Amino acid sequence: MTRRISQSITPTAEDVAALRGPFVSKGANDPVIKALREYFKQTSPAWLGKLDEKQELTRERLAEIREASAKRRVVIEALPDGKARTNALAELEQTDAVIDEMDTALAGAGAFGGIN
Repeated sequence: MTRRISQSITPTAEDVAALRGPFVSKGANDPVIKALREYFKQTSPAWLGKLDEKQELTRERLAEIREASAKRRVVIEALPDGKARTNALAELEQTDAVIDEMDTALAGAGAFGGIN
């Protein structure tokens, strides 16, 4: 015969509320989700939503996009592996590649006096 030792504790109603609280699904109204949306909104350049192919970008504007991309990447990398995370990181990689390409072109144009 083997011995079994068991220790347990019965939580109070307050204990249960404290233990469950952070894990309760609140859906779209979850304050953390709202804060995350607001963070993404605040860290993205306001003018970026209206950008089109007729506008010109300066190196300063490219730097704004690069900074926003880096801030977004930190949050996205904290997500668990999955399709949404993979796709979001791929989009950021593409954004960073375009910024690098444009920034290099602008640096070259500046070195040669803006000749196309």
